[in-house]
Amino acid sequence: MPIEFKKSPKPTLGVELEIQLIDRETKGLASEAISILEEASSVPELRLVSEINQSMVEINTEVCESVKQVGQSLDRQIQQLRQIAQAKGIEIAISGNHPFHNWKDMKIYPKARYFKILEKFQWLARRLTTFGMHVHVGVRNGDRAVSIMNSLIHYIPHLLALSASSPFWGGQDTGLASCRAAIFESFPTGGLPYFMVDWKEFQDCYETLIATNAIQSIKDIYWDIRPHFDFGTIEIRVCDGIPTLRETLALVALIQCLVVWIDDQYQKGTLSHQIHMQRYWVAPENKWQAARYGLEGQVVDPFVNERHYLREEIAKLLEVLQPVALSLQCEEELSFIKEISRKGSSSTRQRQLYYNTHSFQNVVDSLIQELKENYPAS
Repeated sequence: MPIEFKKSPKPTLGVELEIQLIDRETKGLASEAISILEEASSVPELRLVSEINQSMVEINTEVCESVKQVGQSLDRQIQQLRQIAQAKGIEIAISGNHPFHNWKDMKIYPKARYFKILEKFQWLARRLTTFGMHVHVGVRNGDRAVSIMNSLIHYIPHLLALSASSPFWGGQDTGLASCRAAIFESFPTGGLPYFMVDWKEFQDCYETLIATNAIQSIKDIYWDIRPHFDFGTIEIRVCDGIPTLRETLALVALIQCLVVWIDDQYQKGTLSHQIHMQRYWVAPENKWQAARYGLEGQVVDPFVNERHYLREEIAKLLEVLQPVALSLQCEEELSFIKEISRKGSSSTRQRQLYYNTHSFQNVVDSLIQELKENYPAS
């Protein structure tokens, strides 16, 4: 039976944030998700769910009409979660990866789906202690969702570089701005999405994966971008978790503006499948540049076979999206992208702090404080 895309007439928003649970004394990850979720169940406005291991939880917003409404929802829920966690000696923070955790010590959350993932992926699932931000934007139909996904492939490096916050793994400097991106690439349904001509082709792909037991549901497709037919959205999953709400909302604004702008281009007939295919040819290299070098990376323009600095490309993009941000009333949030681009993402801050102090505990402390103060540490 063909799957149906639940239509969204407006570009509504939904955001998911994966949160680190941190022991107040050691600054290591704490396996306290079960007790925190139990207590959170009595707080109706706290939309908290489990994740694959017990050192993390996920906050979900309701369906929001604007970036500002997303901010209100996340701010309220982060404060509610912090209150519950602190009473148990737990602090909370957000970044793409905890800098010195040992994946061997992680405890799987007791849920049938997670045990199935562990059984299937073994070591890959064991080391899946990463933290991301997922942004849903409402889309009018399946064909448009696939078309937008095809165009967004070009902007994966922009989003990854701006959000990059996972330079360390197991107490080692990986040399990457985002090691989380590399971890997800290892899964058979992770990383860059396939090129699809239209919604029918996505349906055929999805039904093949379901029929052959390669996946159980859309949740098992870990692409950087995926159409989420149950919600009627395009879901952007490439971003690392971002330490401050202000930076988070800047990326949410950028994503919403991008989706609306691309949708507009399709309506005007100014985008074609040929453009999409050329972008797919260089997509792995461009994503690698962002994962490796962050905002210092260079991306390939497939139409002139030249490299351009990501910072310059981001600046050009912001100019194009300014009228869209004005119409969506998120120009203030979008403008903070300039600040991130100028000063660097969390990955840069973490690395500088570590090499100044030689203490991963100080890095974690800084992440905790940034979330509390809602502003990137200078």
